[in-house]
Amino acid sequence: MEPDDSIQPMEQGRVPKAMRREELEEGELEEGELEEGELEEEAIDVSDYLPMAHQDARTPGRDASRGGSSIEMTDDNTAIRALTQFPLPKNLLAQVIQIATSSSTVKEYMQFRTVGTKTKICKLTLRWPCPMTFAAKGRRKVEAENKAAALACQKLKSLGLVDKNNNPLSHAMYNMTSLRELGENQRKPCHIKVPEATLRKIENYLNHYPVDIRESRPRIADDMMNLTKESGAISDAITGKTYIPMLEAEEVRLSQNLLALWKRRGASWQESHPLPVDPHKDTILSAIEQNPVVVIAGDTGCGKTTRIPQLLLEHYILEGRGARCNVVITQPRRISAISVAQRVAQELGPNMRKNVGYQVRLESKPPARGGALLFCTVGILLRKLQGNPSLEGVSHVVVDEVHERDVNTDFLLILLKGIQKLNPDLRLVLMSATGDNQRFSHYFGDCPVVKVPGFMYPVKEYYLEEILAKLGRHRHRHYEIKQSDDECVLDLDLITDLVLQIDAHGEPGGILCFLPGWQEIKGVQQRLLEMLGSQNSRYLVLPVHSNIPMMDQQNIFQRPPPGVRKIVLATNIAETSITINDIVHVVDSGTHKEERYDLKTKVSCLETVWVSKSNVVQRRGRAGRCQSGFAYHLFPRSRLDKMPTYQVPEILRTPLENLVVQAKIHMPEKTAVEFLSKALDSPDIKAVDEAVILLQEIGVLDQREALTTLGKRLAQISTDPRLAKAIVLASIYRCLHPLLVIVSCLTRDPFSSSLQNRAEVDKAKAVLSRESGSDHLAFVRAVAGWEEVLRRRDSRARDNYLQDYYLYGPSLRFINGLVKQFSENLYEAFLVSSPSDCTMPSSVCNQYSEEEELVKGVLMAGLYPNLIQVRQGKVTRQGKFKPNSYAYRTKAGTVLLHKSTINREASKLYSRWLTYFMAVKSNGGVFVRDSSQVHPLAVLLMTDTDIHVRDDGWRATVSLTDSDLLVLEGDSYTIRLLRDFRVSLSKMVETCLCYEMAAIPGDLHHQHSQLLDILVDLLKGPPGSFGS
Repeated sequence: MEPDDSIQPMEQGRVPKAMRREELEEGELEEGELEEGELEEEAIDVSDYLPMAHQDARTPGRDASRGGSSIEMTDDNTAIRALTQFPLPKNLLAQVIQIATSSSTVKEYMQFRTVGTKTKICKLTLRWPCPMTFAAKGRRKVEAENKAAALACQKLKSLGLVDKNNNPLSHAMYNMTSLRELGENQRKPCHIKVPEATLRKIENYLNHYPVDIRESRPRIADDMMNLTKESGAISDAITGKTYIPMLEAEEVRLSQNLLALWKRRGASWQESHPLPVDPHKDTILSAIEQNPVVVIAGDTGCGKTTRIPQLLLEHYILEGRGARCNVVITQPRRISAISVAQRVAQELGPNMRKNVGYQVRLESKPPARGGALLFCTVGILLRKLQGNPSLEGVSHVVVDEVHERDVNTDFLLILLKGIQKLNPDLRLVLMSATGDNQRFSHYFGDCPVVKVPGFMYPVKEYYLEEILAKLGRHRHRHYEIKQSDDECVLDLDLITDLVLQIDAHGEPGGILCFLPGWQEIKGVQQRLLEMLGSQNSRYLVLPVHSNIPMMDQQNIFQRPPPGVRKIVLATNIAETSITINDIVHVVDSGTHKEERYDLKTKVSCLETVWVSKSNVVQRRGRAGRCQSGFAYHLFPRSRLDKMPTYQVPEILRTPLENLVVQAKIHMPEKTAVEFLSKALDSPDIKAVDEAVILLQEIGVLDQREALTTLGKRLAQISTDPRLAKAIVLASIYRCLHPLLVIVSCLTRDPFSSSLQNRAEVDKAKAVLSRESGSDHLAFVRAVAGWEEVLRRRDSRARDNYLQDYYLYGPSLRFINGLVKQFSENLYEAFLVSSPSDCTMPSSVCNQYSEEEELVKGVLMAGLYPNLIQVRQGKVTRQGKFKPNSYAYRTKAGTVLLHKSTINREASKLYSRWLTYFMAVKSNGGVFVRDSSQVHPLAVLLMTDTDIHVRDDGWRATVSLTDSDLLVLEGDSYTIRLLRDFRVSLSKMVETCLCYEMAAIPGDLHHQHSQLLDILVDLLKGPPGSFGS
């Protein structure tokens, strides 16, 4: 470093040795290199920092320069007093200079020169904050130097460069001039200049269609809605068709046919495959017959999941009323719903197979009507309840794995409790493997609990201490458990070594390894394949995760050929419901992914956390189903004692917006707090109120908590309310297909991402995004390219495309399925004339689908208030001023951009505003993974929050009233036109929401076309720049 460079107060390149430990976390990483999970120093932007700074802080350069380069000559008594005030003056000077100049070399700024024999005279020259010289004398050199340094410290304190406790100020305080200049620049409004031709179009439009500016957020009453009214028909919960009660003659005939088929089945399946639940058949059936609700507490392996639905069907058939038996059995996951249905169909035999069916998202195989067993996910049953609120035509609802306490199951229990009053003949069966079953009983009026013991072969358990001893390793550092927290960090190499050890020295049979998530599954799979090398053919390594197609996941149930070891890598998806019969060894990481919602920051965090004791029991039980087994717990025995008995119910730790919308669909007369207070574990009232407030902010609920016209439309769309809002708005703004793709990709990531290829995936995403500044448009282009290669019917081109862009074919197929489902939802909500219109480029709803700024604006309008303002310059919590870094401000606070978003390099942004779907908390930071740059005029014109205009007749500013994230400036005429144009857009949206889209009058359609043409022109203009 050159001397003249090093005295610049803004220099950031070197880290002072005295501060090395303190600054290491931020100084050692290049900007943008932070991985999720690594720690980034918390920071705030300059404008937020300035009010917190000392009001009397002086600018060093101005006050200090008055001292010039004169020698500060003082008597010895003054020097002695200064030394008393600053006992370690040289250390203090070094610290001040290091912090102020960001230099690790103080000699460039502080030089001592001592002369004399008996009496030493020291001259200290400081080059910061300006050239100054101090002189003092002493008997020894060190005494003279300390006195001169103490005088210098005294001078710095008089200049406000040392605090009242004689400690250095922060780096930011020493750079207050630059800090203030940057803060003033940040506070400047973004100047908007609209082309004259576009202003004329707006003026002509407003002259032709004048607006009342007092009505900035128009609302149209429900009685003005021009929607086709429901006919009153209800849907059949079993078949999905319109429900028509069965005539008595048809019921008798069908029951007789079922009885004949049953008798032709041959030997009973209980005789050929007895299970522990079979001897309790009469007790179970009697309890269900005599009580509206029964809890069945069955140990792992008792057979309750597959047997009890068959017992119910058999009982009804043999009594001659088989046609009345229509059972809906819920499962917590897609794979369990399908696999259990297939297993039951196999056990019932070919004659009865058509009476068993399943329905999961995007996949359905309904059973025949009358004498039916339908296995479905909880979400599917909730959807069916919208079309058949009392479950007419259903004889039994069996809720399996109720102990898992997922949010949908808890919500379903609230509804089922109310349905019993409407349909007293309905029988409800709750099945639980572990859990506090008496709580379920008490919730349903102290209903009976039938306990069914299971049978398990002995399972030998090993804990971390014993596992490490087997592997010949010392206690691994990643598994050291801190006394201060419950952090759990997985060592994938250790897991891989254990699996290979089991294979080399363990009993024959399958290995089931429980891992927390997809990244860990991919990591272990890759390590195994690398270690096995040429012997890969002797192993069947099968991942189990919701990302994997159902067809591929079915492979886990197949026995491998002789001499081949099956290794299943699964999340807790394999913990309950599904049984892999040939599993002998279970490797339990002791962890799983759990979503947790922070009410203060309003962000969710998908954390890897320790499982509960009941989870450990379930996982261990997977090893002893068919023979003696082994369970390897990758945590110490002491950790088991610290684990909670049960998981925290999901309803207590997740965002509640979607749940509140569902509550309003099913019980609109209840407030959200009233409805959710009926849950088995009711969520915090504050959390419910926050969800209601957010839904009111985005226009889904009104102030009475009733669904608005927008809310009633998006209630038909099976996704997050904000994403559903974006889809609804896209149908109105006529750019529907790209929004359907974006929402589908936010539900299922199309990229084949792993820990090893993350950088390549990010590069592929950047290529797909091109110059759009949008991760979301990268999704659109990825799917469009996939559809193009599919049309070519060239398998090689298809495979090359997937490989080149690191895309995952099964996920893309799932995304296409979601697009079709959302298209059906839009048709059901009267927003399109037919589902096929949604994906046709020539349809009206896709008229502007190629206008990227409009597409991003619509996404932002749906996701608002998820808006980021990017500001140059920030101050870390330790007081480090970083003028060339960027702060990302939201309404809720500061966030960080994850390196996977293409907008991570803030210096390359063309707009200072970003929209995003979700922020997640990770290791102390709030990260945004997906983002799109949006035009400031899109934020102004397309959000439905109120605005504030300040107009002096010449210049005017306009801002959002709910935050300071957007302030625009322009001439008064332009701002007034934009304000009125905004009202016109808002009225267009409200009007469209009150019509069937196909029934909008021609004059209105023409008016809206003019409006949208102008909006597209506006968004093509320059978005402003940093420091404007």
